[in-house]
Amino acid sequence: MRDRAAAWGVKRKYVGYRGDVVQPPESTIDAVVAAMAGGRTRRPKPPPSPQGAEVACAAPPARAWGWAAQVYAVRSRDSWGIGDLADLRRLGRWASQSGASVLLISPLGAQAPTPHQEPCPYYSSSRRFRNMLYLRVEEIPGAERSASVLAPLRDAAQALNQHRHIDHDAVFHLKLQALEHIFRANPHPKGFSTWVKSRGRALRDFATFNAIEEVHGPAWRGWPAGLRHPRSDEVEQERRRLASRVDFHAWTQFHLHQQLARAAAEIRLIADVPVGFAADGFDAWRWQDLLAPGMRVGAPPDSFFPDGQDWGMPAFDPWKLAAANFEPLVEALRGAAAHAGGLRLDHVMSLFRLFWIPDGATAAGGAYVHYQSRSMLDILGAESKRSDAFVIGEDLGLVEPSVRAAMRRRRALGYKLMWFEELPPERWPRDSVAAIGTHDLPTVPGIWTLKEPDQRHHHLRRRLVDITGLPDGTDPIDVAVAAYAKLATARSRIALASMEDALGVEERPNVPGTTSEWPNWRLALPQPLEEIEKASGPSRIAEAMARARRSVKAR
Repeated sequence: MRDRAAAWGVKRKYVGYRGDVVQPPESTIDAVVAAMAGGRTRRPKPPPSPQGAEVACAAPPARAWGWAAQVYAVRSRDSWGIGDLADLRRLGRWASQSGASVLLISPLGAQAPTPHQEPCPYYSSSRRFRNMLYLRVEEIPGAERSASVLAPLRDAAQALNQHRHIDHDAVFHLKLQALEHIFRANPHPKGFSTWVKSRGRALRDFATFNAIEEVHGPAWRGWPAGLRHPRSDEVEQERRRLASRVDFHAWTQFHLHQQLARAAAEIRLIADVPVGFAADGFDAWRWQDLLAPGMRVGAPPDSFFPDGQDWGMPAFDPWKLAAANFEPLVEALRGAAAHAGGLRLDHVMSLFRLFWIPDGATAAGGAYVHYQSRSMLDILGAESKRSDAFVIGEDLGLVEPSVRAAMRRRRALGYKLMWFEELPPERWPRDSVAAIGTHDLPTVPGIWTLKEPDQRHHHLRRRLVDITGLPDGTDPIDVAVAAYAKLATARSRIALASMEDALGVEERPNVPGTTSEWPNWRLALPQPLEEIEKASGPSRIAEAMARARRSVKAR
């Protein structure tokens, strides 16, 4: 079995976070190989290796800065309980006027159109299509014809803005009613039919899946047998029977496309590409023939998660993926790059290897499986150039040096985080993105006040003291401004500032490894956008970036 595991790309050992060599259980190796072999005694013949020069990504900015924001969290007084694409447009205009060049946003992936809404943007039904909750209802053509019906729905939704905890289910309930009214008033807006045709089978399948999901529920593996595969006769029959709902779901995607385009006209958006998708969602249904049965994706143990992480996402079989010409990767990149000037690849290691966890095993008992990185990197470079979107690879955690070398050759930027880097920012590599943390890490105010719930991070307060030189009792926003003034001096091409840090928010968007313990992905920023535009923290950070000659206005 040893030679067979190597032939299928399964690693029998890896270097753990302590620097020790970890050997996955033999049962894991057997299960992973069996999932790919599927009863075959020999591995399929791999596709020819790419020839010629490596394809590089689009050129990143020379020296710039921008904000990192969770779209759902940035609400205005006009929001329907959740930040939407009109709010994003306003945020982008304000950011650009303050000198920022880029705006990194959370993923916008579609969720199931069912009463319970998954709040995590990294666990979506589809990476290609978008979440209807991000629509600004009043800006959809036809809304004016339903004003009297929409008014009470709007009032109920805007009342949700009084609570920091975003109630995704309540927002969905209200927005769905509003969207259905507008759809009936104007089901064929200008340009809709042409746009639908240009999206081809993928959009038709997505809209059909959503329509079926509304009838049979979100777990497609529990649907009637004839509906469990997108190419079945029964699915075609349901498509015809549910034609009006199919049209409705295509219609919502059209308006999401239109509203995102208007937001992108204000500033260069950096779209986030999640590493995976929900096990019961559209992408898993559509690409089920390319998935490894009985496998989930996660991460091995590290200093913060000694038991490892199980993300619950399905794993693509690398051999089937290659045989399909990596179509799911192409679609994910193209979907994210539409209206974006940059792409952030969550867990860029997924282009090289992924940590598989068999059914019945814990995350600590998983094993690494290798993917055809040369081909996938060539696709990344080609899609980056096609859309003129530069690339940032999230290269945090256990990342092999060869991965960062390959990224540099492709002109993809890596991350440098002030929380973890020992060298001062002015010595960080040029081809990088400088930030203090990420959505999965503590905020500056959370560390400064020691209200960060994970006490293992509290040692980072010493780092803030060393960087800023500020004494105890200093206001957390003053600490954040001082830290970003230092970050602005980095050699890195791009410096990113967190909206949470600028506004003194102690809670981070997500505490990995938790589910119900914290309001992950459900916390709005404490002030509406109208107040954020006038707040001192963001304006002072913008001034610090201008002094470091990162601001558009400073050139």
